[in-house]
Amino acid sequence: MDACRKLAMCAILALSTMGCSDSNHPREEPSHVSASQACGSLFPKEAARELESLTGQAKFTEDNYAEIKRFSTGLRNSELSPEGWEERELCRLVAKVDAGGRTKRLIASVSFSWSDTEVAKSRRETNRKVSKGELTLYPFGMRAEADTDGAAVYFSCLEDSYPKSTKVLRGDLWTLNTKLTGQAGRSARITILNAAARKIARQLNCLDTANLPETFHKISDPQRSPKNG
Repeated sequence: MDACRKLAMCAILALSTMGCSDSNHPREEPSHVSASQACGSLFPKEAARELESLTGQAKFTEDNYAEIKRFSTGLRNSELSPEGWEERELCRLVAKVDAGGRTKRLIASVSFSWSDTEVAKSRRETNRKVSKGELTLYPFGMRAEADTDGAAVYFSCLEDSYPKSTKVLRGDLWTLNTKLTGQAGRSARITILNAAARKIARQLNCLDTANLPETFHKISDPQRSPKNG
């Protein structure tokens, strides 16, 4: 996990302990929703099933979520500003899980930010992690990957007003205390994130060029996939 992802994860964990919620969706007593209903029905059928499998949960508390249209407009408006580099959380789901007799807090959080095209290119460190079985790559977007803690996807999302922009959108999924492990867990994470990214790309009118297909396959050598993670 790179330094930026570590910092983002720490921020999300800190927020989760505060029990905060999106000001657009205040809840004095958070309701419990199904995977298909979560975050304004963000996840279509397949992604909703993967969310249930990954977490081992059928119901979730929406700790935070933003309305997709408003969220996407904010993303586009921040593209060429310094704030564009900051992660914006689209959705955070929580639940209580039984971990060997102890109750733990499950977290699944989806966020987006703008990144430079150069960062999206596969690097030596990425290849090293893949060869060691620490990371799995997927053939969509400009770069898509998943590991034991989450998933990330970079994809082009140009606007006619800025045809020479060097920015790409980065989507991230962070997870904590999930149930599904190994390659199955990674595939579930990237499926969930891809579904969210497709919703954002469609809202920003770049789905046709974002290379975010509804179905896909991993491209890492399955013999290198870890047994746990």
